[in-house]
Amino acid sequence: MICISINQESRRFALADMVNAKLFGDVLELRLDRFGKSPDIGEMIAARPKPMIMVCKRPEDGGSFDGTEQERLAILRQCIISKADYVEIELDVADDIRPFPPSKRVISYTNLSETPIDILNIYEEMKEKRADVIKLMTLARTPEEAWPLVQILAKAVVPTVIVGLGRPGIMLSLLSKKLGAPWIYAALERGLEAYPGQTTVEDLDTIYRFKDIQKGTRLIGVTGLGEREQIAAAALNAAFAHHEMAFRCLPMPVGNIKVFRKIMEAVKLAGAVIDPEHQAEIMEISPEVHGLAKETQAADVLIHKSDGWHAMHMSGHAWVNALKNALKKRFPNDPFKDRFVLCAGLSGAAKVIAREVQRQGGNAIIASSDKKRGQAFAQEAGCRYIALEALYVTLHDVLVYCADETDEKLGKVGTIHAGYLKPGMIVADLTAGARSTQLLRDASSRGCDTVVPLDLTLDLLELQAKTLTGKPTPRDVLLNAIPPRFLEQAE
Repeated sequence: MICISINQESRRFALADMVNAKLFGDVLELRLDRFGKSPDIGEMIAARPKPMIMVCKRPEDGGSFDGTEQERLAILRQCIISKADYVEIELDVADDIRPFPPSKRVISYTNLSETPIDILNIYEEMKEKRADVIKLMTLARTPEEAWPLVQILAKAVVPTVIVGLGRPGIMLSLLSKKLGAPWIYAALERGLEAYPGQTTVEDLDTIYRFKDIQKGTRLIGVTGLGEREQIAAAALNAAFAHHEMAFRCLPMPVGNIKVFRKIMEAVKLAGAVIDPEHQAEIMEISPEVHGLAKETQAADVLIHKSDGWHAMHMSGHAWVNALKNALKKRFPNDPFKDRFVLCAGLSGAAKVIAREVQRQGGNAIIASSDKKRGQAFAQEAGCRYIALEALYVTLHDVLVYCADETDEKLGKVGTIHAGYLKPGMIVADLTAGARSTQLLRDASSRGCDTVVPLDLTLDLLELQAKTLTGKPTPRDVLLNAIPPRFLEQAE
């Protein structure tokens, strides 16, 4: 079930949100601490369209109540006397508010800064408080920090709800659904979140296909929590649904690679899609490598088989094919032969492209402001290195912007001056996601041919979907699954 948080400051807006929320949620959470004036608790309970949890949080637990502790406890007791469906009570005051049916007590523990190492002991203490439901809300930034919470869920005897604070919390929410938690929390819409990073009911439905996740659903990890990864999760979930396969994506941060592998296997991931930042590092799990993954020692797709993990690099195929197709318009035969392709940045993408360009008869050039790293990088890729400033006076047919986080100059907007872009040049920006960028807009306005970000994104998603499902997925299935907010200004 989905529990929608009602976080309004006025009675009128709260009642309106309750009406709207009944269309999307199974349970409502009313945050009494958010009200500007004390509400009529009996009225709010009588008006509820769905079962409702009454909550009055202290500031130290992320709440807004500014009265005394005795006043707060009095409000919670009034909720119980008024026969609220559920009343949330903190562990440290659980003995002060005794059970009083038919109201059910949600005994909660909140830690806004971490998941404490003794969380299992805390959970055991909560079980002794005659809770109807136990709720743990902690900050879990990496899979290893979240793992004790997953263990609790998997072995829970008392109905248990886990809330992971921040963007990584979506991982715990989806695992909670698979493991049988009574409900998970979501915001009615963006701007009405109960805490930063809380997912919305719309995203649960359109990106993560929450309702499809059952105990027997196989999970595909999608590392990273940015826009690119949300697009991948939405599109790949659409592919799984199209082929009627019981797979769904699980967004997850990486953290320590060795621990990450243990968690991958403990959660029994069927596969994983790896974000660019970790495509080289993921090779530390020693998978069986195939195709471009062998040459680049990097992987963006992992599949778990009976003999272990297998790694592929589908991004490399998408990048190289996009450049080749752009060059074919002018050079239909051997498009890379004798062409000069300049990669700005020292990312894994630059290495893949440089090696393939060289292998197919072209001339790859690596440009970076970091001379020492750049020279070593170019030597490893088997191509030429130039200083970043030299790209303006270096002959090349193709510019591929592959900025990496460690290159401060490339990380700045407008680093590449638009005046250097010439008609006939081909420009690709691999940092673009599905939308255009200033570099690409400048290139188009100056007569350059550009690799369209949305097309490149869909090319990659097609390859990843086929690798994971073994079947081709219609392009429109993938495109229609991408939330419109990620397609604004897309070309």
